[in-house]
Amino acid sequence: MKRYLPLFVFVLVTALGIGMTTVVYRAEVTAEQKRFEIIADEAVDSLQERLRQHVALLFATRALFSATNGEVDGRAFKRFVAGLGINDKYAGIQGIGYASFIPVGEEIEAQLEISANYALGRAVWPETDQTHRTPIVLLEPQDERNKTALGYDMYQEPSRRAAIMRALQTGEASVSAPVELVQEITSHKQAGFLVYLPFGQPQNASVAKEEVRGFVYAPFRAGDLHLAALSAQKTRRVALKTSDHDRPLFETANFAPDKAQYTVTRELDFAGRVWTIELHETSLFYQSAFPHLSSMILGTLSAILAFALAIATVAQQNAVRQAQAVRRVVEETLKEKEMLLQEMRHRIKNSIARVLAISRQTANGAENIEEFTKSFNARLHAMSKSQDLLTRSKWQRADLKTLLSAELEQVFGEHTEYYEMDGPKIELNEQATQAIGLVCHELATNALKYGGITEPGGKLSVTWKTEGKKARKRLHLNWREYTQTPVEATKKAGFGTKLIDANIRGELRGEIERTFEKDGLKVTIDIPLNL
Repeated sequence: MKRYLPLFVFVLVTALGIGMTTVVYRAEVTAEQKRFEIIADEAVDSLQERLRQHVALLFATRALFSATNGEVDGRAFKRFVAGLGINDKYAGIQGIGYASFIPVGEEIEAQLEISANYALGRAVWPETDQTHRTPIVLLEPQDERNKTALGYDMYQEPSRRAAIMRALQTGEASVSAPVELVQEITSHKQAGFLVYLPFGQPQNASVAKEEVRGFVYAPFRAGDLHLAALSAQKTRRVALKTSDHDRPLFETANFAPDKAQYTVTRELDFAGRVWTIELHETSLFYQSAFPHLSSMILGTLSAILAFALAIATVAQQNAVRQAQAVRRVVEETLKEKEMLLQEMRHRIKNSIARVLAISRQTANGAENIEEFTKSFNARLHAMSKSQDLLTRSKWQRADLKTLLSAELEQVFGEHTEYYEMDGPKIELNEQATQAIGLVCHELATNALKYGGITEPGGKLSVTWKTEGKKARKRLHLNWREYTQTPVEATKKAGFGTKLIDANIRGELRGEIERTFEKDGLKVTIDIPLNL
C-alpha cells in the first residue's frame, strides 16, 4: 500500500486542481462568449445602420423628383448627387440613379432623355420579352462604371424585376437578390444588389404608367459596403459571411468557422429580404496572447503542487529503501566477486591442465627437444589466437561453428581428427555467444581430461539444428563423445558442471541433459534463440 501513496497524493491533488481550473475556465469562456456576442451585435448594427443611411439618400432623391414633378435634368441631378457626397461619406453605394418605367415600344423617350442628359447616343438594352422596361436614364456620379450602365433595362432581369415588382406593390424601398452589377467591368468583381424606391404611389398591384413613372434606385457593391461598415476597431474583431437565402453576398478573407471558438448567426431584415450573417471571432478579439491566462496559471500551479507533493512522498519512501538497496548491492557484489574468483581459479586450473596435456602429447610424438619446442610453441600460439576470437565475440554476433572451432582448436590444438562438427549457419547474440563458448570450453576440457578422446578409437561429434520460427525458434546441440573405455558419472558435481548448468539453465533459460553410455558421454543442450 505504501508504494501507491505518492500516486494517491498526486491523483488527489491533481483532481482538485482540475476541478478548480475547470470552474475558472468555464467562467472565462462564458464571459468571452458574452463579450463576443456583444461585439457581433455591434457589427450587425453597424451594417444595418449603414444601409439605413444609404436608403435615406434614396428618399431624399425621391423628394427631389416629387418637388419638381419629375422634371429633373442631368445637370440638376448631377449637382444634387454631388452635394450628397456619396464618394466621401457613403462607401459601398455605386451611385444614385433614376430608371423610367415605360411600356415596350416607347423606348425612344428614354433614349432622348439619355441623349439630353449626357449627350450620349445610347439605345435601351438588352432585348426583352417583357411588357415593360425600366431603362436607366440618370445615374450619378458619372464614371466609366456608371456610364456603362446607362440605358440598361433592369426589368428584363429576373432578380431585379422581382425587387421592382415588390416596390410597385408596397410603395416602399425594395432590395434585390444578389446580382452582378453591369458596372462590374473589371476583373475584380464583387457581388452586388440594388434598392428601388418607386416614384408615384400605386393604388394596387397592377402595373400602369400613370401610377408609377419610374424608380429612384441605387446599385451597391456588397464588398465595399461591408468593409466600410466594419471599419471600426470593435467590428474588426469579428469575421463574417453574409448570405441571402444561401446566395453569398460577402465574406471576409479570414472567415473560417471550423477553426473558431465562438460563433453566432444573426438575421438582418432589409427592404423586403432577410440576410443571414454568420460571425466568429478573430485574433483581434482576444485582449491578450493568452485568452485564458487565469485558468492556465491555476492549472499549472495545481500540477506543480501535485507533482511536488508526490516527489516529496517518493523521496521520503526512498530514504528508507536506499539503505536496503545499498545493503543488497553490497551482498550481490560480494557474491559476484566470489563467483568471478572461483571462475578465474577454475579457468586458470583448466588452462594449466590443457597446457600439461598438450605438453604430454607433444612430448610423446617428438623425437628431440627441438621438435618438441617447435610443436609446443605452435600449439600454445593457436590457443592464444582462439582466445582472441572469444574475446571479440563478446561485442558482436558470432557464428556458432566459428565459435565451436575456436574452442575445440584451443583444447585439441592441431589434432582436428579428434572431433567433427556439422550443422547449419547460426548467429548467436552476445549473451548466447559468451554462455555457449564457456559451456563448450568446459565440455571440451573435460573431454580432453577425462573422456579419452585422444585415445585409440576416441572421437568427438558435435551437431546442431534449429526448430521453430521467429519467437519460438530454438537451438538443439548434441555433444557426443565416443570412447573405448566406459565413462562413469561422478557422484559429486564439480565447479565446471555447476558453471555449465548456470549458463544453460540460468543465463539462457534452456535445458541440458547428460547421458553416460557404454561407449561414451552424450550431452544434449536445448536453448531459445530469441533472447
